[in-house]
Parts: sequence; C-alpha cells; structure tokens
Amino acid sequence: MYLQQLKDQFYREVSPSQPQEWEVEEALEPMLELDPFQQQALLSHVHAVWPVSQSLCVSYIQYGVQHIDRLGTNLSEWVRQCLGRYEEDGLRGSRLFMSEIEENFYARLTGLDGAYFEQIRGRLQHFIRGVSGVDFQLEPLPVGGRAWTDGETMYLPRKISYFPEQSDNNRFYNFLVCCQWGYVRLGVLGSELGKSYCNSTSVTADQLENLLDDYDQPEVAGNIYQFLEFTRVLAMLARDLPGLCRLVRPLLQYLVHSSQYHSALVARGIYYSRLLALVSDRTDVVVGGGTAGYPGSHQETIEQLPAYYQKIQEEVRAGSVDDWQMFADFTGVLKFDKVQDYVLRRRSEQKQVFVDQLAAVIRKHLLEKEQNSAESDMAGGSSTDAADSGRLAVSVAQSTDDNNTGQVLSINNESMELSAEILEIMASISNDIGHVPEGYVQAAAGIAGRAVFTRGGEQLGESLTDNTGTVHLYDEWDFRRQGYRKNWCSLVEKEIQPVTSKFIRNTKERYRGLMLQLRRQFEMLRAEHRFVRRRRYGDDIDFDALVEARGDQRAGIAPSERLFIRLLRDDRDIAVMFLVDMSNSTEGWVGNAIKESLVLLSDVLEVVGDRYAIYGFSGMRRSRCELFRIKEMDEAYGANVEQRICGVSPREYTRMAPAIRHLTNLLADTDARVRLLITLTDGKPEDYDGYRGEYAIEDTRQALNEARGKGVHTFSITVDRTAHSYLSHMCGRHNSIFVEKVEQLPARLPEIYRLMTS
Repeated sequence: MYLQQLKDQFYREVSPSQPQEWEVEEALEPMLELDPFQQQALLSHVHAVWPVSQSLCVSYIQYGVQHIDRLGTNLSEWVRQCLGRYEEDGLRGSRLFMSEIEENFYARLTGLDGAYFEQIRGRLQHFIRGVSGVDFQLEPLPVGGRAWTDGETMYLPRKISYFPEQSDNNRFYNFLVCCQWGYVRLGVLGSELGKSYCNSTSVTADQLENLLDDYDQPEVAGNIYQFLEFTRVLAMLARDLPGLCRLVRPLLQYLVHSSQYHSALVARGIYYSRLLALVSDRTDVVVGGGTAGYPGSHQETIEQLPAYYQKIQEEVRAGSVDDWQMFADFTGVLKFDKVQDYVLRRRSEQKQVFVDQLAAVIRKHLLEKEQNSAESDMAGGSSTDAADSGRLAVSVAQSTDDNNTGQVLSINNESMELSAEILEIMASISNDIGHVPEGYVQAAAGIAGRAVFTRGGEQLGESLTDNTGTVHLYDEWDFRRQGYRKNWCSLVEKEIQPVTSKFIRNTKERYRGLMLQLRRQFEMLRAEHRFVRRRRYGDDIDFDALVEARGDQRAGIAPSERLFIRLLRDDRDIAVMFLVDMSNSTEGWVGNAIKESLVLLSDVLEVVGDRYAIYGFSGMRRSRCELFRIKEMDEAYGANVEQRICGVSPREYTRMAPAIRHLTNLLADTDARVRLLITLTDGKPEDYDGYRGEYAIEDTRQALNEARGKGVHTFSITVDRTAHSYLSHMCGRHNSIFVEKVEQLPARLPEIYRLMTS
C-alpha cells in the first residue's frame, strides 16, 4: 500500500480519534518497506493498542516493522503481552519488552528460559498458605533482585532459570518461599516474628543487626550466620515437608556444582571450603541426605558464631570475600531493617485497634453514668461522676474472682468484663511484646475521658492524632565518622487541627493588588514552548535543514522534504513540595508571614496548574520527629486546606533532615518531569537532644544531597539573619536564598518560585 492508503486505514482503526497528520506519517513511513500482507497484519491491531496509549502505539508499529518476519502468526500473542507489560511497568517497561523479542517473548513462549513469577503467582500463593497456615503476601522483585521477606510479604525474583527443565524452576519457587517461611518461623530474622509461630528466640531483629555490626567484617559474619541458620531451615523442611526436600535436594546439588557458580566458588574457594569444613556436621542437610531433626538451635548459632568467624578469619585474608553470591541467590537475603519496619508498623496498628476498642468501652460506660446522674445534676445536687470531677482512673488486670479467670477492666474502682474482641487483640499484643503496656490503657482512657468531657467528642483536640500515624524510620548522617546512624530517627505524619478564622480573608484583602499581579505573571507559565526541527510542515523554515538539502541537491542526492520548524506548546509537568518550619522560633511575625506566604502561593499555583503539596515539620528529640500534613499532592485546594493553614502554629524544635528524607521519598515516587522540594525556615537545624551546630548542619546537608541524588531539585529559603555563614554550605551554591526582611516574604516567595520554574 502507498502512504496515503496506510494513513486512511490507520484513521479508520483509531476513529473517532483524529491524530496530527504529520505524526501519523512519521509513524507509518517505515511500513512502506513491508509487503501488503504484513502491513495489513500490523494495522489490524492498532485499534487495540491506540486507546491504551498513543505513544505505545507508535512504538508498537516501530518494533513491529523490525520483527514482523520473525513474529508471523504469533503477532497477536506478542501484542497481548506488550499490553500486559504496559499495565505492569508502564511505557518504558513495555518498550523494553518489545526491543528484546528473542529473550522476552520467544524464549518465554517456548518455555526455554525458566519460570516466571507472574505465571505461577496464584498457585504459589495457595501453596505457601497451605504449607505455613499464614496469609503471606507475594510480590515480584526487579530483574536481578534476591528474595527476602519482612515477615508479612515475601519478595521473589521475577524469573528463575537455574535449571534446564521448566518443572524444576517452578519447583524451586516452592523451595524459595519455604525458605522465607523458615526464616520467619525459626526466628532467624528476630524474635518479633518467631514468637508468632514456634521455637522463638529472645533476640530481636535490631539486636541481631547490632550483633553482626560488631564484627570487623559484618558481611562475613552475616554470611556465616545465614549459612548456619539456613541449615536449620533445611532441617525443619526435611522434618515437616519431606516430599519437597526429596525433590529439591538434587536441585541443590546441581546448583553447588553448576558452571554458573563454579568460577565464583573457585575464586573464594578457601573461604567456602573452610566454612563447609567447620560445619561439616551440618552440610549433609544442605547437599546430602541429612536427618529429620533440628541441628542445634538459634541460640547455639549465636553462641558459636564468634568461634566460626575467628577460625575463618585465620584462613582468609581480610577483604578476599566479595559476596555470598550462591546462598543469596538460592535462599534470599536477610533484611533486618525491613523486619523492624514491619514490626513497628504492626505494633502501631495493634495499638491503635486496642486503644480504639477500649476507648469505646470506657466512653460508653462514662456516658451511661453521666445519663444516670443527669436528674441529680438538674436538681442542683453535686455531681461525682468522672466527667464532672475530671478524674479518670482506668486499669486492666487479671480477675480475682474464682468464677472468672480472664482480664477485667476497672474504671474508677468499678470492674467490668472485657469483650472477646478486646481480649483477642490483647492476646496478640502480649504474644508480640510480652504484655499490654500501661500506656496503651492510659491512651484509651485519655481519649474516652476527653470525649465525654466535651460532650460526645465534638472537639477531641490534637491528642487524638498524636500517635495514630505510621512510624517511619530514617538514618542520620554522622559527619564525624562519615557514616549513618541506622534507623536513628522516628518520624510520624500528623494532621493539623483545622482552625476557622478570618486570617485567610484578611490576607487576601491585604494583598489584593499583589495577588492580581502575580496571577497575571503565573498565567503566562501555563504552557511551555519548544521548537521541533526537520518537520514536513511547520511555522518557519529550518535553515540548517535547508542548507543540508541544497547541498544534497547539488551533489545529485535526493533532498529531504523536512525543511520546517514547528512551535509546540507542551503542558508543564512539575510536582513541588513545600516544607515549612513550625518550630517555636517562628512564633510571632515570622510565623504570620509564613502563613501569608502559603496563602498567596497556593492561589497562584492554582492558576498555573502545577501539582503541589505543603507540609510542616517540628518535633523534640530523634524519637519524636513530626511532619504535619497541610495539603497533599493530589488534594484539591479549598476550605479544608485554608483551615489547616490557619492552624499552622509554632511547635517545638527544628530537626529538618528526617522530614526532608521523607518528602524526598514521596517526591521520588511522583510521576513528574520536574520535582522540587522547597524548604522554608527561620534558622539553623536544632533539637533538644544536642542536635545542633556542625553536626545538625552536616546531617541536613547530607539529606539535601540525597534528595538531589534521587532526581529531586532542592531549594531553601531562610529568614535567619545569620544565615550567610552556613546556608550556601548546607544547601549548595545557587540552591538557597536569604530574605533579609521578614515582611517581604509573602511577596518574594511566589516570585522566587516563578523564577525557579519558568
């Protein structure tokens, strides 16, 4: 078919869409080299690809032309898999899939390249649930990732291709999930997980990580620890799942002696051989027959670890061990930090459920007492209930009644039985940490009591949100030893209590003229202009292309028809987060100016259409870093956001780095071409626990460097009059500005933003 015929059929396939003619021509030109049958085959699938993504459709035609001879009758299946990959990994992942047709399509089609996680995910999910009795979640890892688990979710490789037979690769997936289950069940990753199953140890994940860090070479110690514990896991599987182990044992033998790992083992032969010799009593379980009992205990592993480490160090020169490739590939890696994150999240969720349920019981009891005493209150009698006295004594203890051996709730010396739901969550908490902390009970009492005192909870106050958010753990940079303090800071996101006032209206009235001026300036930023050269049609002549065409013509070569420049207007693709200082030093005019700046900035950003979020930060000590949500990225600006801006008020100290690291992670997950993090503060980073001076500045500087390393542009605005001495070092040259007069901040902030993004 000629180009015009191809265009006509393409328009019929994508109808009622009407793409630009020049874009269609560019996409279809390569098809002119194909025969009519191949052209028809490619175009017959356009109607399925175009509605999903126009860019994907262009790539489909491009790669389809390249591979049409090879695809033949498999074209429809290739298109189906391309669309499936687009749903999973987006445009980039789908294009990568198309570009490597042999590896990504034909090898999978014939089953010669191994087993794929997504193909057996459902079966694997049922298998591990049936084997373990636990509702584990399964998720895929990026290509090349090694399996691991946090105790709740198992992360597995997308593909396993260790063995020639497809069934063996599928079987090894079963073995891999069983290994992760064994790490959880036997407490290899810490007692916080092991207690939920059996054979628990008293050593927590945090203690295990610290124990390994105490060695000169923590990686070597970790490899030995994992190897020893891996043999215990295999022994457990040999006892509980003998059929699986009988099938897997020859696969392990094959892997140990396979050429894929042979060279690596030779390079580290002394290390590996010495370790096997030291634990010869365990190695039968790995590659031999083994027994069905447990070879030792977790406590024995910890006690014997120093001796194993010392003996190996005598044989191996420091630094000769690269990594523990084989066991990491076969059985996964141990990530104690991820376990700690999960445990903290689980405990926070358990606490919240318990506090909510217990608070409801206490609140109901107090309201009933309040209603019973209503008549005496109206008659002028003195009220003695908890709501009037303001005293609330609550405790949970073991019943002393011979007929009731369970837990009872005592409210102001009045006992009442707890419901089965509360007893169940109490048992879960006790199983996890050994007891129900008194603080949990008092938190429930505080919520319930305050709800009654305010007549049904019309205004519960900020205390209800103090600890309801998920705890996020972040490292802290110690410049003195040039290393991180791992999981050093705990950060919690909180809601700001909305406040209804005249502040917003007064601010808009005061800056009415400035707002009109800013709106006109920002309206010009709604779209960007760019020139696209060498087009068939356009707004102006491309002189470079014209000169080149003239030279080709003089040389007897057919000149190109692409002689024009087109002016395109593209939508802005910007996501920005503002991090606002809410420390106690902002009290007074500084805090007022910051709030006025947020009002003006939000107004003009709504005009330009950029996505933006606003957060405040404060806190006291590393264990209580606080981040306050004022406006989230996808939240519409309205009365709720305005009321939160009114609620911005001075809090405590200025530990800025954890908030920067948290917002960096949020921005890094945002799909935007340009991502900005703008901090607004009135002074140096500082906290109550000695976090100040050079230490605090270097930690904040490192957090900003981390953000830039993740593709987030950072900029800092400060009103500290002494900022000149440290600001450029902390934030980087050209990444900060000093506003000398606080009263200028509302006018300067939108202008600074406009200059940064125009």
